Amino acid sequence: MGHGGMSCGMKTVRLIMVLFNVVFFLIGVALLALGIYVMVDPKFQKLKEFLPLSTDPGIAKGLSYLEVIGIAIIVLGSVLLVVGFLGCCGAMKQVKLFLICYGLIVALIIIVEVAITIYFVVFQANFKIQFVPKLQQSIKNTYEGPLALIYEEMPKPSPISLAWDFIMYNFQCCGVEGKLDFYGATNWNRTNPWWSPLLPPTMKEFVYPLTCCPMGSLKQNWNDLPLDRLQQAANCALNGINIYETGCYNKLVDLLNSTRTWVIAAAVVVLVIELLTFIFTMALCCRERKDTIYYSS
Repeated sequence: MGHGGMSCGMKTVRLIMVLFNVVFFLIGVALLALGIYVMVDPKFQKLKEFLPLSTDPGIAKGLSYLEVIGIAIIVLGSVLLVVGFLGCCGAMKQVKLFLICYGLIVALIIIVEVAITIYFVVFQANFKIQFVPKLQQSIKNTYEGPLALIYEEMPKPSPISLAWDFIMYNFQCCGVEGKLDFYGATNWNRTNPWWSPLLPPTMKEFVYPLTCCPMGSLKQNWNDLPLDRLQQAANCALNGINIYETGCYNKLVDLLNSTRTWVIAAAVVVLVIELLTFIFTMALCCRERKDTIYYSS
């Protein structure tokens, strides 16, 4: 190897660095696309009403949990794009400043990822205890039912109330933990518009929401509720026969758990790659320093 030449091992390290950072760059692009999708997709637009940071009606509407997640994904994607660029340039061009910046950012990302993991492991046990009462309070304070979308003389339901109807209809669930969550809904007009004097007085008011009941074999639709099918669910909403028994919180948890294995596997792979790239970056920086000492002597 001549003066300043690179050994076969260091060339291999540099090649691996370039490949890893191309992967980082592509992951960054994918995360940016995912974050934008979370912010604009109709399904998530409904879910964000369902997951506000605060359910206190006295507090002005702010970001929802989903919007915070979407912004975090966009930020992470942007960071990975910058990391991929710095890593590729630093490895290919041997720019020491890029390598140092790259190493610091990767080290910071690793620390943040470990901290977030510890936080979620500790917080997971208390998440349901803290979150479920907020959602149940949301139903009690804001749920109004979907009938106002049919009858113009009724005041239009709030976005949070509509979000509950969309979620229960599409996820085939009822309430937060079950149908009993609606017993204390104070803003819900339970009047049955299809009641007639020929029917018993007990059928004048709904006991459960119409969207907690089956309405035939309809496909999911996060843009419109099947208003022409609501009457089919009237008997179920009156007596609870065939009502969805599973709460929406458990439905969402099951949905998240179905992808948990893949998420954990992807996170482990990314963490291993980050550790390797940090080690390789330090190796390239040390080689650069040795070359500087060699030439100065």
